[in-house]
Order: sequence, then structure tokens, then C-alpha cells
Amino acid sequence: MAAKSYIGQWFQDVWNIFTNELNLVLHDSGVMLIFLFAGLVYPLLYNCIYGHGVVDEMPVAVVDLSQGSDSRRYIQKLDATRECAVAYDCASMREAQALMAEGKVHGIVGIPRDYDAARARGDQGVISTYADMSTFLYYKNLTLATNLVMLDEMQSAPVDQYVGFDHHLPYNQNISFTLFFVYMALFMILQQVMFYGSATLAGTIREEKRDFVTLTKNLSGLGMGRVSFGRGAAYFIIFLLLGLYGAILVPHWFQLPMHATWQDTLVLLLFFVTDIIFFSFTFSTFIDRRETVLVMLLFVTPIAVFLTGFTWPASSFPEVWRLLSYVFPSTFGCRAYMVLSQTGTLSSIAPELRAMTLQIIVYFLLATVLYYLRTRKPKPAAETA
Repeated sequence: MAAKSYIGQWFQDVWNIFTNELNLVLHDSGVMLIFLFAGLVYPLLYNCIYGHGVVDEMPVAVVDLSQGSDSRRYIQKLDATRECAVAYDCASMREAQALMAEGKVHGIVGIPRDYDAARARGDQGVISTYADMSTFLYYKNLTLATNLVMLDEMQSAPVDQYVGFDHHLPYNQNISFTLFFVYMALFMILQQVMFYGSATLAGTIREEKRDFVTLTKNLSGLGMGRVSFGRGAAYFIIFLLLGLYGAILVPHWFQLPMHATWQDTLVLLLFFVTDIIFFSFTFSTFIDRRETVLVMLLFVTPIAVFLTGFTWPASSFPEVWRLLSYVFPSTFGCRAYMVLSQTGTLSSIAPELRAMTLQIIVYFLLATVLYYLRTRKPKPAAETA
């Protein structure tokens, strides 16, 4: 009988906490603005800005100081790539820089005087590139085209000097920037919106010297786990819907390459949404003021994006950065979504799912313990009187 009473009270407490948290969220205009505007608009905005993530036939200027057969062949191959079109053959770097300043070209390729001579001796030939950085796509195109041509040139070099390469891209055949950025951004938005929204609410509540939830009189000790479950359920409903919108509907509307079924994407979302909720609960415990969230937004977001491996290969991370990357759910969630969208199989993201499962357990326990310690702090005499 006592067990039934305890279980019934447990579910009643969870329901009370759930409804109270949902009421707090819905009645905080700042939090709702973060959830709805960022959660609904940002996925559309990123896709509108970057489109399909491919720029074809980008105009470039070439400064060929070598004027030899090897340099001319290099220029012809560069012009034949999909990424770049040789629009101007300049006599000097000054002339090429003037064209870039006028916006007539978005990249410059400089071939030195000794390029042909170096190739004839079997030495390394050095080619300089300068890209218009008004968008990352220009840099990507110029770097990709020049490197592919150089690798192709290596095929004609003596076998004992270079190793051949096989140019085969099984998934991202267009080398689209979308697959390297937008997929990462869609999941990163979920994490950042959840953290900053819940942290804003936590800061507001603490400024008003209130508790997170209306605790029942017999909610104590290990019962603090009910707080995490009840609060988490409120955010789970909101962010599962935002996740379905951002990870399934938006890619469909913009016709992004997607090999994963919606069922497999839903499985990934169940893990990721749960992970970001308890991650946010853990670190929002330390937020005492609403304004603190804005400072953290500027400081933490670039770090979280960097640690996904999008801007720098994760295999090249120093040990301290590799360990720090394990703190953020986005490290595993963004990678998993990118891999799943290209391979279409849950087995391919099994390591990421295991990592997120471990994070869920750790952050749930941390959030529960930290909340317990926070609510058990002695109150000032004026408040207890």
C-alpha cells in the first residue's frame, strides 16, 4: 500500500512540476521569443543564405610569371574545373588586386617565375592563392580547385616522387558547403536555443528569489529526481517539435540531400533533445542573472561550433580541446546528424548515440544533485522569518 502511495505521489509531483514549468515558459515573453524566433526562423535563414552551398565558375585572375608549358597547362586545367573560371590573365599582382577590389574576380592565383624550372628539376612547385573572404564559399572554391589541379598534375610526375590519388566522393559529390555547415547549424540551433532559453528563465526566477518549481511538501532527498523529470518533460515536448521541424521539414523544403528516413532521424532526435535538456539544466544552475546569458551567448557559441569539427578536423584537436569537446552534446549530435543524412543508417552513428547516452546519464545526475544542493542552501533570516 505504501509503495502504491509513493508511486502515485511520484507521478503527481512530476505532473505538477511539468505543468508549472510549461506555464513559466509560456508566460515569459523573452523565453518564448528565443524558442519560437530562433527555433523557427534560424533554420530557414541559414538555408536561404547558403542555398545549395555551391558556387560554380567563380571568376579568378591568374598572374603567370613563369610563362612555361607547365604553368599554361595548370591554368587550362584550373579553367576547366567547375569551381573556377579564369576570367583574367594579368601581367602583375597589382593588376589582379585592382580587379579583386572592383569585384570583377573573387580569387587570384599567382604562379612564380621558377615554377616550370622547379618542375623540370623535380622540385616542388609553389603556387600562391588569394581569396575574397566576403563569403567562405569563395575561399572553398579557390582552395579546392587549385588543390585538385595540383593533385592531377602529380599524376604526370615520376612515380618515385609522388603517390597517386583516387578522387572519389561517395556522398558529398558536389562538395557542397551546405553539407559541411547547414546540417551542423540545424542541430547547433537546438542546443543553443534550449540552453539560452532555459538559462534566461532560470536567471529571471532567481532574480525574483523564487524556486524553479512549486515543490510539494514531501518532495525531498532523492525525490529531487522528480524535478529533473518534470521540468525535462516540458522542454522535451517543445524541442522535439522544433527538432522535427528543423531536422526533417526544413531539409525537405529546401531539397537538401538526405539519405536518412524520418524514423531514423526521429531516433537521433530523441537522444539529442534529451541530452541538451539535461545539459542545459546542469549549467543553468549557475546562472543568477538574466543578463549573464547574453555574455555566454557571445563566448560559448563559437567554441561549441569549433568543437563540432566543422571548422577544424577533430582528429587534429590538441588533447585539451578534444577533452573539452566531450562536454557539449552538439559535438556528438551535429556529427551524428551529418553522418546519418549522408549514409542513411543508424549503425553508422552508433558511437555518437552511445556517447550521448552517457552524457544523458551524467547530466541528469548532475542536474539533480546541483538542484538539490541549491534548494538546500540556508535562506537569510529575513526570508525565513
